[in-house]
Amino acid sequence: MPETVLKNRVKRLPLLLFFLCAALGADDMPPGGALPRAENPFDKLIFKAAVFGPSDEIFIWWGHAALIVDDPDGYARIFDWGIFSYPGDSFPKAFALNQIRYKSGVAAARWDIESYIKEDRDIMLYTLDIEAAEKEAILRYAENNVLPENCWYLYHQFKDNCSTRIRDLVDMGTGGQFQNTFKPAAGRFTLREHMRRFSWYRPCLDWFLGFLLGRDIDQNTTVWEEMYLPVELARNIVNFSYTDSAGTERKLVSRVEVINRAQNRKPVLAAPRGQWPRALAAGLAAAALLALIKWFRGKFPRAGRAVWGISQSLLALVLGLAGLVLFAASRVPERDYMRHNINLLFVNPLLLAAIPLGIYTALGKKRAAGTFSVSGEKCLRVLWLYVCAAGVVAGLLNALPFLYQHNISVLTLVIPPALVSALPEFRGLRGFRFRRQNIEHTKLLTDNEA
Repeated sequence: MPETVLKNRVKRLPLLLFFLCAALGADDMPPGGALPRAENPFDKLIFKAAVFGPSDEIFIWWGHAALIVDDPDGYARIFDWGIFSYPGDSFPKAFALNQIRYKSGVAAARWDIESYIKEDRDIMLYTLDIEAAEKEAILRYAENNVLPENCWYLYHQFKDNCSTRIRDLVDMGTGGQFQNTFKPAAGRFTLREHMRRFSWYRPCLDWFLGFLLGRDIDQNTTVWEEMYLPVELARNIVNFSYTDSAGTERKLVSRVEVINRAQNRKPVLAAPRGQWPRALAAGLAAAALLALIKWFRGKFPRAGRAVWGISQSLLALVLGLAGLVLFAASRVPERDYMRHNINLLFVNPLLLAAIPLGIYTALGKKRAAGTFSVSGEKCLRVLWLYVCAAGVVAGLLNALPFLYQHNISVLTLVIPPALVSALPEFRGLRGFRFRRQNIEHTKLLTDNEA
């Protein structure tokens, strides 16, 4: 073959290969001849906000929230910021001693859901319609959070918990639009009122939790702050819409799944109920019991004095311990919501001093102080008089907006028995006439001597 012909064929070889490849791939070309776009692996991932209802233990009364990442080609993972540990087997004790540590973790979603169904809890899943880039950012953040070196965090009941973490991830998925919408919006209730929607059915603990919380949670809130509760998070994401990167408005939640409905649990209150009527009833009942003991003392002086002294010690023990717990708990730095608590003004550890005074009264002892004799009963009256006066001051301070604390239930429970304890013993008209006769007889003797 001549050299010139060979060179011409070699030059045409790349062109022939191009047409050959084009012919072989013609069936795979999309209409119009455009090359297919590379598929983003995050497009197929399904992100869901999981909201779980209350359970029996006190630390689950307010529900739970988590993030589920479902891979159709694999399995669903649940990212959870509500995992905690503490020594011993008593959560209240560990809480009082500040020994509880919180962390984030990841597990198979199926396991958690099955365990929550066994606990008879509401389970709702909200599928989030967010873009692939935001899904990638959220997943990277969540995976980094569950690493051993990053998983522990400083938990806060109202500002940083399992629900606020999911709220922040939703905001990340909407490019900050979720926060821009709800942070300026006024909330429906205060943080205290929201909390009491869940604790109403346990009257004693409801009262005690309200006693421990200071006035900072009685301020006006925003919708953003209200989402410290999982149910409020669910209520606000379900109808929220945002603008995506293409300028299209899209609903945040594309699907709502009801996985389980609790069968044997009382429903969460839609709005808080007043606590003070039952607190007042309990306070009046305690006051009536103390008044009855005083009457009994008039009939049976020695036995009545012993019963009265013991009752004073018991009352002081209950209120003094409550004041001691409040004082100690409010010293913990993370519990800023227990500070600025006006209840410490009239229910504090000082009342523990009434315990020995009550015993002293029961024994009928008196102690000489110069030319006067001081009885335990007189000291008790002074102490309870202080409680009543401080309670009145606390109630008046509530008239000032910057000092307002919703503690009427504490006042209505504490003041009635304290008032009965502060009043001197009433001996009736017969005792009054007897004392008057003694005074007139003493005056007559004095005049005669003169």
